[in-house]
Amino acid sequence: MTRRKSFTFTSGPIRDDSGGLSEVMAKSPTFNVLFDRAVAACAEAQRLSGRTAESVRKARLERASARRVRTLIAETRETWEGANAMYAVMRVQVEQVAREMRDAGVDSAAAAATIRQHIRFVLYDGGLTERDAEPVVTRASTWVDMVFAAA
Repeated sequence: MTRRKSFTFTSGPIRDDSGGLSEVMAKSPTFNVLFDRAVAACAEAQRLSGRTAESVRKARLERASARRVRTLIAETRETWEGANAMYAVMRVQVEQVAREMRDAGVDSAAAAATIRQHIRFVLYDGGLTERDAEPVVTRASTWVDMVFAAA
């Protein structure tokens, strides 16, 4: 399967320290295959976490046996642990791209928008709904803001 590019990254003139305009030559951020896979895995983990939590809720409402509820709770915890591991991988990838963009002179809002756009492209192209994709996008935006705040 051939994947098309989801964005173009250009940078125009910006104000330098002296108040004059300067041109920023920035290369495209590195959205590699690992980045895309981490994003997709996070979205799937998010979806599974929601489903398992919903299963526990339904089992309790239907007054399922205590054994069944305990089993579902254990499965939910395992799913959340897996989701946390996926988010850790994705966080490293998002922060790497955000640092590249920051070092290239891109402002925080533009970097966050570019990363959100790419993540949405990957997730929607993979068939996920907005409901499943947006929690992943929101977390990524938070990480980008943290990278820029740390500078």
